[in-house]
Amino acid sequence: MVKLADLQRNFVSDCLSGQLTVNNTLLSNEIDTNFISAQGLMGIYQNSAIGNITNALALTYPVIERLVGEEFFRAMCRRFITLHWPKTANMDDYGIEFPLFLAEFEHVKHLSYLSDVGYLEWFFHQSSLADDSDASDWGALINLQENEALKLKFTLSPSVRLIQSPYPIDKIWAMNQGNVNSENAIDCEEQSDTFLVLYRKELKTDISLITAGEFAMLSSFFNGLSFDSAIKNSTLADQEIAVDETIQKFIGLNIINSVAKG
Repeated sequence: MVKLADLQRNFVSDCLSGQLTVNNTLLSNEIDTNFISAQGLMGIYQNSAIGNITNALALTYPVIERLVGEEFFRAMCRRFITLHWPKTANMDDYGIEFPLFLAEFEHVKHLSYLSDVGYLEWFFHQSSLADDSDASDWGALINLQENEALKLKFTLSPSVRLIQSPYPIDKIWAMNQGNVNSENAIDCEEQSDTFLVLYRKELKTDISLITAGEFAMLSSFFNGLSFDSAIKNSTLADQEIAVDETIQKFIGLNIINSVAKG
């Protein structure tokens, strides 16, 4: 008698592997082949499973699908799925490897911007699902001495994601939203030094273009660096940055969420 756990394990392996190991005696002996062959039956389950996983990828990467076309996207996803199986039952967790796959997939390597658009979509997905957070009481900072203030460590909201690209990925993303109709062409290969911050306001995730200095400051906070280090990094990237105004701006947007003494 086959153990249920073994039967389930072999079924999942054969269903998702893309190689239908019907010669697996443990599994094939349990399949009723009076009307349809074991390979045919497993093919039905496999196509259904891959179709459902592809639908989940399409929800996370709608701009990629629009850029390459639905038919090619689904064929590309099938290849991706055979290399990267879902590790959990929660499909919100699935697809993190897809942007890197796009960078390495032979048939889209000529679309050099595509991988970065994929990273933008993954970060948008993550930001949309991140936990909510309440802003800190900033009144406690009023009486700090300068040397104390420089040691502060600012924390970003859980929904914040940062991305840098040599391509205008924000424009590519915006022009490929379902509600946008425009005849203005975009040069996707344009070298643009794009710096973006993604963050959620209530139920809406925003993608905002920021300066190199602002990006350096937020990246410093993201990496747990002190205010002093963040100032140095941001001024190296942009000597004209107004540090006080930048901090106030990001606190007002709840991009900077809290602070702790170093």
